[in-house]
Amino acid sequence: MPLNLLISNNPKTIEAVKNKEPCDVALSLESALIKAKHKKYDVVISDGFDASEFFDNAVNVKDYLKNAASDKKIKVFKQEVISVWSVKGGAGKTTVVKKLTEMFDKNIKILVIDFNFQDGGSDLSFLLDLPVIPHIGMYLKERTKESFFKNLIEYSPNISVLQAPPKLSFVKDIKPEDVENIIRFARSAFDVIIFDLPNKADEIVSTVLENSTKKIIVASGLVSEARRIKELDSDFLIVINSSNRQWKLYYKDFNCIAIKELGKILER
Repeated sequence: MPLNLLISNNPKTIEAVKNKEPCDVALSLESALIKAKHKKYDVVISDGFDASEFFDNAVNVKDYLKNAASDKKIKVFKQEVISVWSVKGGAGKTTVVKKLTEMFDKNIKILVIDFNFQDGGSDLSFLLDLPVIPHIGMYLKERTKESFFKNLIEYSPNISVLQAPPKLSFVKDIKPEDVENIIRFARSAFDVIIFDLPNKADEIVSTVLENSTKKIIVASGLVSEARRIKELDSDFLIVINSSNRQWKLYYKDFNCIAIKELGKILER
């Protein structure tokens, strides 16, 4: 029989979960972490907060009860922070970001964060036909959690966007700590966070990559790209957005998939 752990101090929630199947109960996250050191739990059920930062097998209590009521197997979804990068412009990076958002189940809450800053507006804003405001520059005026959520655009019922501003001057003072705060705020409400990154290497890009669970480089199939990627000291998945046969020489050096195989990212 599976052994689950419920993190809750609500008597009604505890009763509802235990009526479905036996489980251990932790009244706080601290208590849950201690219990998890001594026992291996199949599912960790959290009541009213996101525990995926601490447990790979965490599920929200509402989802648990809904699935249990319909006798469905509880599906644990690990929260993902996915960065999409390229070593040159025009590789099709923004198109890959859009395709990725459309591949997830409609019950998965997704936030797309556009760090591809440029005067005149970003490719993603034009591709999704987003309004000019709000944008990340408006969040940076206050740098609060409330401001973060206020300046998101709801693109669809399960997809929101924190878009790049129309002018570089709006983000001239963005710092690595701003990036870390944005990720922290996003993780409190979204299952998947996808970054559209510029084709350059700076401290902002480095901070995103350091905080990512999956790192993707989109390549257009040029040999010069392959040579640059070989110099990178990180574990990237390379998405080849080209049929250039010369790239086959580098397949043995990289973890590569073709653009038509993009769905494999969700399986990894």
